[in-house]
Amino acid sequence: MKYILATIAMLWASSAFALSDSVTNAYALCKVIDGTGMSSAPCEVSGWNSSVVATLDMTSADARTSCRQIAGLMEMKGLHFTGTDWTLQIKSPYSGDKTIAFCKLPK
Repeated sequence: MKYILATIAMLWASSAFALSDSVTNAYALCKVIDGTGMSSAPCEVSGWNSSVVATLDMTSADARTSCRQIAGLMEMKGLHFTGTDWTLQIKSPYSGDKTIAFCKLPK
């Protein structure tokens, strides 16, 4: 779990994202998550559901902690989601279509 957070933080630091809207921010988040190499499936963005869905091999407890930390990192980097409440949803490759953790992304 610590490895994925450190990798995400490092990728954010090395990326020059000039983002202007929620969907662009969502795709940037997916790009960073996919860039860690720890995803079990490509990250997905749903503008319709206002969500970013990542499939990561971790326990639900680790997923809940990671979700909050990733959302906090987004806020710290000044990447916000306007309009409806956007969420980060984390699935496990073993959970089927079920989310094991979710959190709100910063407004």
